[in-house]
Amino acid sequence: MKLSGVVLSLLFCAAPAIAASGSWSDSQQGVTLQNRGVMRSAPALNPPAGAPVRQTPSASIESVSWNYRLYGPQPAGLQVRLCNTNNRCAGLDSASGQTRAFYGQPAQSAFQMIFFVEGKGRLNPPLRIVSQQVVVNYR
Repeated sequence: MKLSGVVLSLLFCAAPAIAASGSWSDSQQGVTLQNRGVMRSAPALNPPAGAPVRQTPSASIESVSWNYRLYGPQPAGLQVRLCNTNNRCAGLDSASGQTRAFYGQPAQSAFQMIFFVEGKGRLNPPLRIVSQQVVVNYR
């Protein structure tokens, strides 16, 4: 009986940590870049208003997955960064993937994608980012 009591108390102690694990996602339209050499920030990606993570101030990020879609071909020299409101950024080497660069950061943080095309002059055609999305996994 003592052993089962110990096991039960361990389960109850672990329950809050398990309950705090989860994920949130957001997607927004992107932006259009008309010129090379000009940095553009896309609309912020935030945890939804009713997301449990908003009620869990101690939740920290495990990993972040991202996805963005371009209308047309990717221009040479495209650079994309994903940044959070804690001034941490990660360079994105593809249109979709996953990073642990934000590990341990507050899971309630908003994210923003920043787009830049090296060089000078007009982009012909302009670079249109159709959509952007993040999925934040937290504990």
